[in-house]
Amino acid sequence: MNYEDFLELVKNRRSFRRFTSDPVPKEIVEKVLEAARHSPSAGNSQPWEFVVVQDVAKKKSITKSITSGYKKLKEADPNIYWPVAVQPHLFTAPVLIIVCGDRRLQETYPAHLEGEILLRQSLAISIYTLQLAAASLGLATAWGTIQTELRETKIRQLLGIPDVYTVDHIVPLGYPDEEKEKSDNALRPVRERASFRRELDQIVHYERYEMEKFRSDEKAKEFIWSKTVTRIPLVK
Repeated sequence: MNYEDFLELVKNRRSFRRFTSDPVPKEIVEKVLEAARHSPSAGNSQPWEFVVVQDVAKKKSITKSITSGYKKLKEADPNIYWPVAVQPHLFTAPVLIIVCGDRRLQETYPAHLEGEILLRQSLAISIYTLQLAAASLGLATAWGTIQTELRETKIRQLLGIPDVYTVDHIVPLGYPDEEKEKSDNALRPVRERASFRRELDQIVHYERYEMEKFRSDEKAKEFIWSKTVTRIPLVK
């Protein structure tokens, strides 16, 4: 693959929240996971393991377990733009990939570093590799975050995952339903903002940090509310 083809893949990869019901063949799922297992990791610890769920009842149970605490989350952070959340739509994806991290492998990392951070960084890299592989095959993915003790515990119990593993993220995998994505008005702000990237000359510094590029607190806050997909002013 040349650079232009690779860049096109990176640019066109995006998160989907609406999927068709078309099944994803096992060999395609394994191609995606084959790419993920070749990801770099801290100390070559390779802490990832993946639980593939296709059973409809299990997918619904997983979705219910994760979304059961949404009311409290909304109360705790009422300014989050909740329609962007992947979790309520997890069960509609043909495949759910649960990403687990083996905590025992934190022993790989230098003692003076925060092992949990390196573990999760390694998992994050594998997820992105997985997503790029999926995009190259015409598949859609999203990034479903769990990372709260209660939700992790529920998923761990439901799927029989040993306690030594983090239950870090869930990646829905399937074929994109482009029409539903386009017609869902709640996703309109996401469609408008998700493709935005800051220009290269705004984020690259040579030899030293160029203070003329430093964003003031006001500019950073403006960026959060005008460009991100989680902080969108409510229209009253």
